[in-house]
Amino acid sequence: MQLVALHGLLDFALSQSLAGNTDDRILEGVVILTRMIGRKVRCLADKLLDGKSFGYD
Repeated sequence: MQLVALHGLLDFALSQSLAGNTDDRILEGVVILTRMIGRKVRCLADKLLDGKSFGYD
């Protein structure tokens, strides 16, 4: 669920950036969201590959 929400925020931030509404805060947000999504995907992949059950994160 969090991964979907983070993706939505990243999509919004990138669309604002492409529309010319760019400032340092939006670009900072893109960097932070990209890192958070990467961590979530790695965590999920590790748990799936290890075969461990996992709770909602």
